[in-house]
Amino acid sequence: MELEVKSKKKLYQRKSIPTVTGLLSFIIAIIALSGLNIALIMDYDEFPDFFLIKLPLAGLILGAIGLFTQNRSRLFSIWGIFLCLFIFIFTFMMFGLAWSINPKP
Repeated sequence: MELEVKSKKKLYQRKSIPTVTGLLSFIIAIIALSGLNIALIMDYDEFPDFFLIKLPLAGLILGAIGLFTQNRSRLFSIWGIFLCLFIFIFTFMMFGLAWSINPKP
């Protein structure tokens, strides 16, 4: 019969708490993404710039701040940054590809 030796890492391992700014960045990105989807589904003539520019920019800034905190989990910060960047890339690709279509040859 063998005895199990517990390492010090497992004894002192604690659950990492997410950063507040990272969590806010993730929540803002989810809200902006859902607002963008609602605007696309409802087929509005004018796109709300709040969901395309202002909200993802605030989420991107909060996510960048959340990356530089110490002794906290940065998972929500990374997810928030990636989602905000996705919204920006999607917006610019959508408008860029829409301008490349020539309806009257």
